[in-house]
Amino acid sequence: MEGSLGAEDRPVFLEYLFGTMNEGFTNALQVVTERGESLRTDWRFDWPEVLQQAAHRLRLGCSVKELPVLVAIVGGASSGKSTVFNNLLDGHLASRITARGHATLGPILAVHENRRQLIERLLGEGQLLPGLRRVSTELDDNTAGKPDAVATLFHTIDVFRDVLLFDLPDFTSEDARREGDITMSLLPWFDRIVVIVDHERWFDRQSISLLRTQSVRFGQQRWVLFNRTREDALSDDDREALIQQARRLTAEGISVLEFRRGRGFCLFPPGTLDNVHEFLQGPVPVRTHALSTQVAEGANRVLNQNEERTDRLDELRRSLDATVGRTLPDARECMTSLMTSPERKQLEFVSRVLRIEETKEWLRAQTRRLQHALKRVPVVGAIVGGPFRPIEEKELDTTDRPSIAISFFEAVAQRQNHDVRRTVRASAFWDEIHRWTGLETAQREFTWDPTQREEVRTAAKKFDTALTEWIGNVEAQCRGVSPHLTGAIGAGAIGLTIVLIAAPGPVAALTLLSAKGAIGAAFTQLATAAGAGALLGKPLGRLTTLVEEKLLGSAEFDAVQTATTTFQALLEANGRRLTNDAIAEAGALVMDHDYPLAKALESLREPPEVSP
Repeated sequence: MEGSLGAEDRPVFLEYLFGTMNEGFTNALQVVTERGESLRTDWRFDWPEVLQQAAHRLRLGCSVKELPVLVAIVGGASSGKSTVFNNLLDGHLASRITARGHATLGPILAVHENRRQLIERLLGEGQLLPGLRRVSTELDDNTAGKPDAVATLFHTIDVFRDVLLFDLPDFTSEDARREGDITMSLLPWFDRIVVIVDHERWFDRQSISLLRTQSVRFGQQRWVLFNRTREDALSDDDREALIQQARRLTAEGISVLEFRRGRGFCLFPPGTLDNVHEFLQGPVPVRTHALSTQVAEGANRVLNQNEERTDRLDELRRSLDATVGRTLPDARECMTSLMTSPERKQLEFVSRVLRIEETKEWLRAQTRRLQHALKRVPVVGAIVGGPFRPIEEKELDTTDRPSIAISFFEAVAQRQNHDVRRTVRASAFWDEIHRWTGLETAQREFTWDPTQREEVRTAAKKFDTALTEWIGNVEAQCRGVSPHLTGAIGAGAIGLTIVLIAAPGPVAALTLLSAKGAIGAAFTQLATAAGAGALLGKPLGRLTTLVEEKLLGSAEFDAVQTATTTFQALLEANGRRLTNDAIAEAGALVMDHDYPLAKALESLREPPEVSP
């Protein structure tokens, strides 16, 4: 039954249609008309304005049973659109006509007085041409219209009692692209279009093809008026060419307007537009299937895009998780990086004697991360230079652990920020977004949040207290061991060796048993290097036993480990904050499957069967 209906058949068909159309489809249509703009503006999906208008037109057709037929006069600049529009209105100067092109800037709507109440209500409620404000005009106001408004006038021409007649801006010229976009976006509203083609566009296949493609999609009937703007006679070949153009438009028929001298408005002789009047009065096309098909295709396209983005977002999330893990210093690195200058010198001795390659690498990594704050760090003899301000000697030898922690934290945070940004930029998610929308991910730099700096200070102070108490406990427990041995190695070196070896590292965390064995072997090497080789044996064994029974696993030892873990957790939290921000930015471009608009699009994917 899709096609044309007589006036007597239309109410019966509409009653059938509205009674049987899927309720879920109509409810979904309401959601899309109310929220669909956000598909393009917020999520940046391929949901052009023309589809949003198609959804509005479909919804209005489903809710207003006695809606008049909507007819648009379209064409290029200076093609004669407004002249035809005014002649259809019995010669009233409703639409402005000038010698220059692009005189019509916005849609002009002519409504019969008997439809005033209905049309004013629909315009006021935003059901008809939503997004355009209404401005009033009169039959002879010679209005140009406005791009953001629909200029509405009322008449008493009985032949157009059931016709809403529109004069629309030029849609073919680069000089009037904005106005042309208005015309093309409003195209789904019209049941019929009258295409005005002047001599300059008689053989413009591109414009004709564009209009035909869009018009066919929306099930519109077309009539072509060829406006002769040259005085020479119309040859048979030219007439045949015009017929071919009309066929390209799949038009219902054509008319040729005779050449008229002079510029400005010209009143046509009686009978000139009889064919057009007949076309406008013909059976009303039922376009429900055509409109719902276009909306369904658009919904399907958006949902497919959303599925692809969802998959790419999951991939981005996994990549960012890996980035956080890669940039997060392990516990040993955090521990060595929180050491003061004297403690680092002891660590230099430990790492050199024990030849712990991991320790050397931890210290080198710490040096790299501290290069933003220190010009040189006295760790394993490394000298670091760079385009940074000179550091005062007191800063190089500082024992202020909170300051050290803040410098290290900021250096790591900057690296985390850099690596997160690099991961985001290289992701398939943002590659697709940029290629299709031109949108770029935000440029972010690390900044301290309101509580972060104080949390770092607090964690550093807890580490300082824990390490001080730990070294003190080591000294107290070692008093019974040979003074020569402990003096040679040093309680500080002993304490640092224990926590360094027992701390979880980048390769694997040592078990308590393996940590005891590694610490015993380390003491042997340290004692030998310190010149206490002759005192190995019983004193060294007593020291190893003391470590196993009194020190390793003590409350002071656990406090150092806990303070280190706390500081590391702050760095991890900062990395998570950066990745969460990145995921939130990307996630804002992905619709949740349970979001009402996503559910509505899912319901619109398959247009309802409306033919009896």
